[in-house]
Amino acid sequence: MDKYESLVLLADLENVFCELNHGKDAVVENHRACDYIVVPFGSKDSNDVATSVREMVIPVCRDCIDALQGDEWTLLYCFECSSSRWVLREVAKNQYRHHVLWLRGCPDCTSKFGGIYFNDFPEAVDVSLLTNIKVRNAA
Repeated sequence: MDKYESLVLLADLENVFCELNHGKDAVVENHRACDYIVVPFGSKDSNDVATSVREMVIPVCRDCIDALQGDEWTLLYCFECSSSRWVLREVAKNQYRHHVLWLRGCPDCTSKFGGIYFNDFPEAVDVSLLTNIKVRNAA
């Protein structure tokens, strides 16, 4: 994503709401987006350099940014249907240690599981500029 595209997205933030799951009774208007997660999809070329073919842009609110930066929650996000779920690590059956698990297919959209990718957001990041955090080689 170039600087122009980033500026266009940031300029439109006042009209955008968070696209992550806040529970079935959540009111969308209570979760105004304040930044984006940008997930580039790509592959490595012959020089072992990542090249982005396309990018998925997910608007997120302040509460979700805080949860992504902390060690209390793990986000499960499906690439196929864009559904998301939060897992509280303390009570989870599995021992999650990553901030985000990117799923290629989930029980909501398909019966075929296509893979899992993960990443952790750096701790030394200005959380008001989440667009600087990029996931490398998500697919």
